Amino acid sequence: MQIYRKQGGSVVKALLQTGAYRIRGLTRNVNSDRAKSLTAEGVEMVQANLSEKEEVKRALQNADIVFAVTNFWDPEIIGKDVTLEVKQGKILAYAAKENQVSWFLWSSLPNVTKQSNGKFQHVDHFSGKNDVEEYIKSIGLPATFIYVACYMSNFGQMFPLVPNGDGSQTLKIPEVKEDTYFDLVDTATDTGSLVRSVLENRNTYLGKSIPVVGDRITFKEMADTYSKVTGIPTRASTMTKEELDGPFNFLNNSELLDMLAWFRDYGYYGNTFGSNGSGAVEAAKATGFQGTKFENFLRRNIKRP
Repeated sequence: MQIYRKQGGSVVKALLQTGAYRIRGLTRNVNSDRAKSLTAEGVEMVQANLSEKEEVKRALQNADIVFAVTNFWDPEIIGKDVTLEVKQGKILAYAAKENQVSWFLWSSLPNVTKQSNGKFQHVDHFSGKNDVEEYIKSIGLPATFIYVACYMSNFGQMFPLVPNGDGSQTLKIPEVKEDTYFDLVDTATDTGSLVRSVLENRNTYLGKSIPVVGDRITFKEMADTYSKVTGIPTRASTMTKEELDGPFNFLNNSELLDMLAWFRDYGYYGNTFGSNGSGAVEAAKATGFQGTKFENFLRRNIKRP
């Protein structure tokens, strides 16, 4: 298993709870605090740089099942070479094939460029993962494709809640409208839960694409949920160009803006699970998965005033 941030950590936690799996995690630094913590929990931590084919091949020796996810937001990728994520994904798949891994679970996403007919060409952290998915299929690696929804934890952090000075607040997001739907997931909890369900039903899910999504609500409904949970009146507002050029310029890049415009016009999942992703929640439920609702996520993570 490749352990990266929230998805990999969630899968490790869920599988450790079963006691049915011997888990190996890949990391750049086996001496990091996180790696040592996982070792103490019974995870075999192995050093591997995902950009080095032979290192990854050695790290996957004798592995039976691999859950793999790459990190587009790694400074080595987002800050230098966005094609490196695709290279790393293909290396993981190649190494799994060479080691005769019986089942490869790949964290994928839609190809935004293709599904939008070239309208949105800069959502590399979606389209690149789908490029790897196509490579996995081309080499005949037995696989299931796990499509993780938009992280609930992004809201109020990456996308800010701005006080209005009158006791109310505004949730601001560029490009989207009040009626734009968001497919959402509590990544830290839900990813592992669904992957565990999939692993228990190999014959059903081999070769399939499965969404990890707990809730599907509009931008306005998201703001209304903040109002309900916090007691602070909250409205949804599309971030203006002036705001993007000013205090929120950290969001002013083609990767994020094209992604949000994709949500607005095609939905998070595009046509992967029905029109505009409309069938994603039901597809996830069909696995027996019970995902987190956005309201419950906020109640667990936000204290009322």
